[in-house]
Amino acid sequence: MTWCPPEGSLPDERRSGGGAVASGETRDLVGRAAELARVDRLLDDARGGCPGLLVLEGGPGVGKTALLRAAAGRAAGFGVLRARGVESEATLPQAALLELLTPLRSLLAEVPPGQAAALAAALGWGPVDVPGERHLVAAATLSLLAAAAVSGPLLVLVDDLQWVDPESAGALLFAARRMHGDRVAVLAARRPAPGPVAGAEVLPVPALAPGDARTLLARTVAPPVAHRLADRLGGVPLALLEVAGALTPEQRAGTAPLPADLPAGPALAGALAPDLAALPPGAEEALLLLAAALDGSAAAVAAALARSGTDPGPALDAAEQRGVVVRDGDALAFRHPLLRSLVWERAAPADRRRAHRLLADTARTGDDVARVWHRALAAAGPDEALAGELAGLAGRARDRRGYAASSAALERAAALTGDAARSADLLAAAVADAAVGGDTARARSLAGVVLRGPATGAARAGVLHVLGRVEQDAGSVPAARDLLRAAADLARGRAAAWVLTDLAVAEHRLGDVAGMRDTARRIAAGADDGDPLQRALAAWVTGLAAVHDGDEGRGRTLLQRALDTMEAEPDLRAEPRLLPLAVLGLGWTADPLGAVPAVERRLREARALGALGVLVSVLAMTAHGRAQLLGDHHGAFADAGEAVDLAEQLGYVADAAPALELLAWEHAARGRHAEAAAHLARARALVLRAGTAGVAAHLALTEAFCALCRGDLVGTATLLEARLAADGGVGALGEPLGVAPLLVEAWTGLGRVAEAARLAADYERVSPSPLPPTAALVARCRALTSPDDDGAAALFEQALAAHALAPDAFETPHTRLLYGARLRRAGRRTRAREELAAAADAFAATDLAAWARRAEDELRATGRTARPRRALPEEPLTAQETRIAVLAAQGHSNAEIAAALFLSPKTVEHHLSSVYRKRGLRSRVGLARLFPPRP
Repeated sequence: MTWCPPEGSLPDERRSGGGAVASGETRDLVGRAAELARVDRLLDDARGGCPGLLVLEGGPGVGKTALLRAAAGRAAGFGVLRARGVESEATLPQAALLELLTPLRSLLAEVPPGQAAALAAALGWGPVDVPGERHLVAAATLSLLAAAAVSGPLLVLVDDLQWVDPESAGALLFAARRMHGDRVAVLAARRPAPGPVAGAEVLPVPALAPGDARTLLARTVAPPVAHRLADRLGGVPLALLEVAGALTPEQRAGTAPLPADLPAGPALAGALAPDLAALPPGAEEALLLLAAALDGSAAAVAAALARSGTDPGPALDAAEQRGVVVRDGDALAFRHPLLRSLVWERAAPADRRRAHRLLADTARTGDDVARVWHRALAAAGPDEALAGELAGLAGRARDRRGYAASSAALERAAALTGDAARSADLLAAAVADAAVGGDTARARSLAGVVLRGPATGAARAGVLHVLGRVEQDAGSVPAARDLLRAAADLARGRAAAWVLTDLAVAEHRLGDVAGMRDTARRIAAGADDGDPLQRALAAWVTGLAAVHDGDEGRGRTLLQRALDTMEAEPDLRAEPRLLPLAVLGLGWTADPLGAVPAVERRLREARALGALGVLVSVLAMTAHGRAQLLGDHHGAFADAGEAVDLAEQLGYVADAAPALELLAWEHAARGRHAEAAAHLARARALVLRAGTAGVAAHLALTEAFCALCRGDLVGTATLLEARLAADGGVGALGEPLGVAPLLVEAWTGLGRVAEAARLAADYERVSPSPLPPTAALVARCRALTSPDDDGAAALFEQALAAHALAPDAFETPHTRLLYGARLRRAGRRTRAREELAAAADAFAATDLAAWARRAEDELRATGRTARPRRALPEEPLTAQETRIAVLAAQGHSNAEIAAALFLSPKTVEHHLSSVYRKRGLRSRVGLARLFPPRP
């Protein structure tokens, strides 16, 4: 790693202004002791390898930029990167990220190859035809910042975050949130905005107190004048300094009265307006051009001025001498962003269009983006050719993962075409890009325009489909079902197949069997059997409906056919959107374990593409699959934790709840009941928000299991009895009487043996041809309710034989624990010790400490006290530590683990050190023994 920026290599004045006021901002940090102390803690933490993300929030002129400058001055030994959001550049893809990361370009070789290629494509450093989604750019940003921090701590400063283009802001915040152990501090500033910044501490920067405002002015004006200015203007530092600087020497000294038109209150705009009023016409024109420009280039403004017949030299000099603008080489910027707003607001619409036209006419050769955008903003009426050029720009932005820019270009193109149908098609595409870019509010707003207008059926179908997907991921599943049904009425061909498939998923989540039946009929009737994708989707939907409708044999056949087609066709093998369908369908196939290698391969490919949206739903499902089908509770804990982490960053709801439930299950089994309760509360809130509370059997089952782990048999029974009343007690996947294993155990523990025996018999009756895992649970339920010890022993042995065909790291020792307890009570202590010791060892091997202790307690009750035991961990691993440990045990390097999990190598190293400490290990050899590979 060679990057080490010299002092001053990144100019302070690049965009952030300067001049008389700016140069004194650090000097004038009066009344900011608390804020500076917090900044110092941020820097100190980063020096020690504890990264942080702090956002300063306050109104214009309150001193946020001064605090950023102060941070840079206090960051001794840090490399410093800077970027600033500019209002006119908010629709340029990756504009701020390009500014921020360009000094690190030489380190690109240290970024994982797939991430590096995606970042190079996004920033124009390499070809755009490389695979990868926008989140891969965010992962690459993390990797690049982490590489820069290897040789020394790094400070990232971002001003005017509210105007940073969405892709840049998303990538930077993603990177900052996922660092642990990296010497990186991210300090950003923004104006007040609704809602928090996920994963960041937001530090309000208030106006100065009256005493501090007077102190700020003490070196500029006489004390009585300072009192009057503070009373009239409030505590906005920039307004105070601007007004004080504009006073005559006599007014500053208090020997002449203050101006009658002094702004009242915190009127920063009023304080800045005199600077604009005093400018000559040529300088006013220069400022309007700068306000319209996309890149702040002095050369671009000068060329446009010359085109208009104005001598650029005197015009720009006048603006600079007045302190309205600052220049750093060719970079030209307003001293304060509010000045740009004032210039733009004061201009007539015709003058604004003229400014854009001049900038378009004089755009540099090859700068098609600026030329087309300026022409588009100068247009006063329809222009079909220009609309087409904007659509072309949108495609180029999309290639660079600039979905916000693409959406903006398409929206403007829609406004410039006189063809209503084409306008609707362009807006529909803008909706899709906004949704892909994560701007759901914009997607909904633009969708409303399409749906209220004369859109074609295809455009309306596309918009409704997007809205349905947005609702399904982050809103209400019932609302998603309604939107997708409306889309299905209009869609045709492949679009219809995708819509109906998404509709079937929503209906599955809602337990809407009749809806799934109707959706299956529609897709079977309309799918083109010659198209492998439509054939696979049709088989999947009809198979899903069949298993929910009670025809499991036909359903399994259809689902297997769908999975085989997805795997056999090369184009379908590489389609990330099919991965959630493949994983969901596995639960009902005859050989789910046989498909695990294909799922693992698709998971690796989805990670390589940065398909985080897909990963959220898939990891939530694989977590349950690992626990229920593979008995891999280390892997289940790891997948669930990652799904929750990603869901929080993406704002997903429906897919996060099952993952939270599994985290609660795993924490409860480890004896961490407070953590389990917290995860359950979050899952319950998300289920309510998603509108699936009425069919959330999985949530009730998890709550019941957590109660069982606490020894609360009454609570377990109460929860499951409610499910019996609600829907007959179906399980998490809709299996008949899925509540029986837990409820039979609770009832027998409470002495309600007759009720438990009836339920066990009913469970056996509704499971005529069970797979081995279910057969084991059926036999266990009968054993628990058997009146004689010999009969119970035979049934427990039968259960263990079924477990042997499909080992489960929890249910197998769970059965052994219950069997051993029954043997102990029957006086068969020697035989009981065998089962209980095996159970205790198995539970300890998977960190399920609560159950291991329960088995140990039963073992001691047999009279056996001296036996070498696997030591139970005093401090359990977190979900992230577990997934890193599992990958390390499989032989992956820190760099490989970091790339797979979208983390930095330092983060991986940090968590591995914690794993070694908690488990008393010194090397990966011990990890491999602790986390052996599972079949």
